[in-house]
This record gives sequence, C-alpha cells and structure tokens, in this order.
Amino acid sequence: MEVIPPSFRKLWKEWDLRVTVLLSLTLQIVLVVLGNRRKFDSKLWIRIVVWSAYLAADSVATFALGILSGNLTDLFDEHVKTLDANTELEAFWAPFLLVHLGGPDTITAYSLEDNELWLRHLLGLIVQTTIAFYVFLMAWTGGSHLSILSIPMFVVAFIKYGERTWVLRSAVNEKLRQSLFTSTSHRHDSSSSSRDIDLFRDEYKVKNDEGYITTRRTVMASEVQLPVDFSVIVDCRKSLPYKEKLLTVYGYLQLTKCLFLDAGLSSRDRDSSKSVFRYLSSEDAFEVVEMELGLIYDLLYTKAPLLYTLWGLALRLLTFFVTCCVLVLFTFLQQKQQYESKVDLSITFLLLVFPIILEIYSAMFMLIPSDQFLIWLVRRNSVSTLHYALSSLPLVLKSPRWSHKMCQLSLLSFIVVEPKHLPCHRILELSGIEKKLEKQWWVDHEEVPEVLKKVIFRFFKEKAMETKPWESNSKSLIVPGAKRNVDAGDKLITEAAPNFEDDLGENILFWHIITEVFFCLDEQTFEAEIAVHCKSIKQISRYMFYLLVAHPSMFSVGVLDMSSFEHTVHRVRDKIRVEVPEDHIHDRKTVCRDLVDEDYYTKFHGSDRLLYNATCAAAHLMKKYGEQGLAEKWNELGCTWLKILALAARKTKGNQHGQQLRGGGELLTHVWLLMAHFGLTDHFQIEPLINRLHVK
Repeated sequence: MEVIPPSFRKLWKEWDLRVTVLLSLTLQIVLVVLGNRRKFDSKLWIRIVVWSAYLAADSVATFALGILSGNLTDLFDEHVKTLDANTELEAFWAPFLLVHLGGPDTITAYSLEDNELWLRHLLGLIVQTTIAFYVFLMAWTGGSHLSILSIPMFVVAFIKYGERTWVLRSAVNEKLRQSLFTSTSHRHDSSSSSRDIDLFRDEYKVKNDEGYITTRRTVMASEVQLPVDFSVIVDCRKSLPYKEKLLTVYGYLQLTKCLFLDAGLSSRDRDSSKSVFRYLSSEDAFEVVEMELGLIYDLLYTKAPLLYTLWGLALRLLTFFVTCCVLVLFTFLQQKQQYESKVDLSITFLLLVFPIILEIYSAMFMLIPSDQFLIWLVRRNSVSTLHYALSSLPLVLKSPRWSHKMCQLSLLSFIVVEPKHLPCHRILELSGIEKKLEKQWWVDHEEVPEVLKKVIFRFFKEKAMETKPWESNSKSLIVPGAKRNVDAGDKLITEAAPNFEDDLGENILFWHIITEVFFCLDEQTFEAEIAVHCKSIKQISRYMFYLLVAHPSMFSVGVLDMSSFEHTVHRVRDKIRVEVPEDHIHDRKTVCRDLVDEDYYTKFHGSDRLLYNATCAAAHLMKKYGEQGLAEKWNELGCTWLKILALAARKTKGNQHGQQLRGGGELLTHVWLLMAHFGLTDHFQIEPLINRLHVK
C-alpha cells in the first residue's frame, strides 16, 4: 500500500518548484515589512513571525535551487536535446533565489549570535552561487533573450548576497573592536617610572578580569568636536534643536559603540559626555539616547552600515537600475505566446516586480526616515535639505525608535489569581516553551510615563555631581512634599534587606513585596499631587520584577540562577497562600493587610526568612511613617528603587543590552546608556598611561 497516492505525487512534481519559489518570495516580504518593526514593537507575535521567517527563508530558497537543479539534471539524463520554453523560464528563476538568500535591508541578523556565523554565510554564498551558475549553464541557449537577461540578474544576486555576508562580518565583535581601537606607535620615555607602568598594567588587568575590553589607547569620543552651543540652553528649559541632537549623537557614536563592547574608557570621555548632558532637559537627553540606540540597532541587525556609505549607495543604485532594466526588457522583448504555463509567467513577473517594490519600501520606511540619513545630510552641510526632509516626510514614515513600553509583573498576581493551564499545555510542556509562555501570560505592557523619565534623569544628574555617588546616603526629592535628609539609614531595614551588591535578585524580590503591599494599602489615600509619582515607583518595582523573571540573563553578575529564583518565587507564593485565610486570598487589599499583621507575618519566621524580613520591614515602615509621612515613605521607596535600577543597569553587560534592542528595546538599556553619559557606570575608571606619565 502506497502512503502517498500517485496523483498527489504527480501534482507535487508539477507544483513543487512553484510553491517553494512563491513561499521564498512571501518570506522576503514578511522580513521586509516586519524585520524593522521589531525595533519598536515588542509584541510576541511579531517576534515569533520574524524568527520563523528568518530561519525558514534561507532553507526554502536553498531547497528551491535544489529542485531547480534536480529538474534540469533529470531532463538531460533523459537525453533531451533542447529545453522547452517553460523549462528555460523556470531556470531564469535561479538568480532571483540568490537575491532572496541575500536577504532584505531591514534584517541581516535575528540575534547577535547570527553575526558570529558570517563564515557560514560566506560558504553559503560560494555553494549556492555555484549551484545557481550550474543551473544557468545547463539552461543556456545562445540565442535566447532569457539566457542573456540572466547575466545581469546574476550580478545583482551576487552583490545582494555579498552585501549580507559583508555586513554580518562587520557586526562581529572582533571587527567592531578593530574599528574602535587604534594602537599607538609612540614610544614612551625610557626614564618613565616603572612603578607608574606597573600600576597602569594592574588597573588594566583588573578591568580585563571583570570582562571589559581594554587596549593601550582608545579612540576617544571627546576628540570629536561637537559644533553645538550648549550655553544657550544652560537653564534646561529650551529644547535642543533637532540638528544639534543629530550632531550630538554622531559625536558620541564611537563612545556608544565602546559601551556596547564593554570597553574601558578614560575620564576624558566621561567629562566630555557629562559636560554635554548636564545642559540637556530630560526630554532631550532621553531622545538623544533613543537616537544612539537606534543607530546601534541598525549597526548590529540591518544593512544600514553599508547603505550609508558611498560604495553601498552606488551598489544599491546599480542593483535597482539593473533590475528595472531587466523587467522592462523582459516585458517588451520576450515573446509571451511561447509559454504554455501562464502560472510560470506570472511567477516570473512577481519575481521581477516585487524586488523593485521592496527596494522602494525599504528606502521609504527604513532608510530615508532614519536618523542616520539625517546625520548624513547634516555632515554634508545640507541644512536646507534636512529642513525639507523633516517637513515633507509624512508622519506615517516616521516610525518610533523603540516601543516606549515597560513590562509589568506583580507577585500579587501569582497569589490572588488561580494559575491556569495554557491551551495545549501538554504539547507546550513537551516542547519546552510552556514556562516562557506562562511568564508572558501574567505580563502587562504600559507606556513609560514622562514623569518617570524626569525622575530618573534628575536622580542621575544629582548622582553625577557627587564624588562617591553610590556610597552616599543622600535622598533625592522624588515625591512632592517629601523632605530632603541625609541619615545613616534605618537599622531594622539595613539588617533585614539583602545586601545590594551580594544578591540583586533577592533584593528586588524583597523590595517588590514591600512596594506591592504599600501601593495596595495606600492607593486610596494618595493625593493627586503625589499619586502619579507613587505609581511611577510602583512601575519600576514591577518592571524590575519582570526583568528578573523573564530576562534573568541580563543580570549577569551576582544574581540568583533562574531555577533557584523560580523556586523562591513559587515558595513565597505557596507560603502566603497557606498562611493567609482562604476567604482572604482572592482580595489583594485583604492579603496585603494580613501580610503586615504581626499575627500572620511572624508565621514566616522559621520557614521563609526572605518573606518574613520583607513583611516585617513593611510593617515597620508603616508604623514609622504613619499616615502623615506618606510622601517620605514613598520617597524612600523611590530612592531605593532608583538605586536598584542603577545597579541592575551597571551589572548588565553591553552584549545583553544589544540583545534587547531586537525586541522593542528595554527601559533598562536606556537607563544604562544615560548613566554612562553621566559617568556613573564602571567603564570610566582607567586613566590613559600617556596622560599619567605626562603629569609625572
């Protein structure tokens, strides 16, 4: 008994090449439309579709080339002397499949790891080009127009495939480092103190051991002269003109690249950056950071680094012009009556027309509206063109630079809501993705409020003015009505809270429990003036809890491993559900009241120390501040969460921040880059040896 009926095999034999070619074209359309959208849209379905299309695109195009070469080989094995018109038309599809393997401009790599596989793509370029050329030779007929038209299309295909391979190679860490660092050829005076040299080497060894990249000399961003007069906006009330923002972004592009490569930088870079950002308003500072991250995304995941060069522009114009010429020549010179299959003829027109449409689409929605294109205009003093471009571009073309979302996850949601199985949970469990989808089930997405950006900016601006910002006990004014004070800290809280540096994971969970309890109990008593600030503090708490659950790899230093932390969260949830009365468990406010009730939280003392410390600390703070100290209580919470946010940003390596850019972006990445511009990260701790010896 045959598993596959002969009629179906015959049907598939007739349509296999057509189906795979159309599928390959469809995948290219998906990647062009959605490839760049993941930059500013964090929806899960977009990531799944782009991931699936990215992985399938090369395989489908390669499979189609295999079918094409196999069909031609079978024909010649049957001693066919001449090819019919339809077979010759199908052979004409070979260079278009190579174009598909070259990929669209909007996405060259799905993740950073794909860049490291550029050698695999180089091998693919050689192998697939050889197969396509074999098809071309097998189908060659001297007097045929299609054979002649295949030659320019092969040139286009080779350029496209070569572009992708070159861009992938350029985004490899090693190549990025080479573009950033230059070795000095200066010989230092032999009379220099060996003690200074040893100290210099020791500091660099420490930074290397911490995972930072160090060389003898870094290309300093401060060496770039920024033609921006910041004195006119020293009061931070005037918005920085768009041209000056572009120049600022361009001036510090090298510094930004160094940060993503975890390069050790000098105090000269720090002072240069601080001197600029101290004059900016919070809106301008965050917009500059957005623009910088947008350029880094383009560098790591798209063909933009090539397209904004003279060679890249020339190649793009050449491929576009050649494709248009081939379309025109095929339309008017080729006799269509000789083709029996109108389906094959229609597919050929689709293969010719869609690359042109997709090129125009990429130019209109990715290249021209981008900040990099506008920087290109400014650098060439095309100010009038810049103003015209900004005024004439429709709003629909100006896509956001990132999602402007912060995910929210609350521990109380795990407690008061009964966990539900996902549809087809057995299948999901076997495939190993059930836990990932369960985390997303509880997640909410909220806009990052402007008041939160202002609070974050003001906090880091104040910290940048302190000599030892992270050792100071000073409290910033976050909540209106709170009093500024400096104290040694609450002894009970100091003893109960986990150490910041030792265990960031438990610290986030500890303060998240306290914040959830306070917000639930205080929400009805908030005055309008402080309500928005308290909500922002709660948003930071839920955002950090989300990152710890969904992206534990971002906290690469000193954090609980994922399995241990998941056990901790479920243990805390189960313990609360056991100790809190059953008739209270589904009401948030009742659960929170029980958690700060001494009769209940003392039950956690022997069984769960973290939960006991958190609920005990919450009860203590409620008694300490009472109803009259609402602003001071939330101000203390706010300062604590901003310190946790800063510590998490400092501990996350640049590679992890780069990974988050492909999923709509993370607020933590913007905070990290803002901190770096204020000199508050660990990158700025090495003085150049040449300066130190000069001082001596």
